[in-house]
Amino acid sequence: MMNPSVKLTMTLLLLSALSGCAASEHADVHDDDHHLEHFVPHHKPANFAVAVEEVEHRAQHLSEHAGHGHDDEAEEFQELIDIVNWIPELAADSDLNEPDWNTANSAAAVLARTLQSRQSKDGSLNLTDLPNAVATEQNTLESLIAAAGKPEPAMHQDHDHDHHEHDH
Repeated sequence: MMNPSVKLTMTLLLLSALSGCAASEHADVHDDDHHLEHFVPHHKPANFAVAVEEVEHRAQHLSEHAGHGHDDEAEEFQELIDIVNWIPELAADSDLNEPDWNTANSAAAVLARTLQSRQSKDGSLNLTDLPNAVATEQNTLESLIAAAGKPEPAMHQDHDHDHHEHDH
């Protein structure tokens, strides 16, 4: 028969080991959340002005290379949609006043609908004459760049702690 004090000691050790595992699992989940919180897609513009420039550049590029059989055409188109969808956020982070932000938000919504209309249900894309299709909203957004103020310094997509300490 086991001594009651030995039994109590073993129970306490087992409980502390189990709670340590739970805390470790919680820390792993927290670390994953921490990494997701700091993830910035490589194509996300640093500020409103860069976003507006990227829309123009990418629309032109996609139109010029439409139908050439590039494997990354769909991915580039999706990145353009992402950038358009970030415009309201980037405009909010700028010095735009509320009426100007409303204008930027509205132009981005029209751009998003225009781009979506260029993708058929089967996933095929109609990218011919894309710059002309987005020209009105592009001009509207360009007219707001000066009011958006001097862009903040670009933030690095990495953060400062050492990734070697984490298991990926």
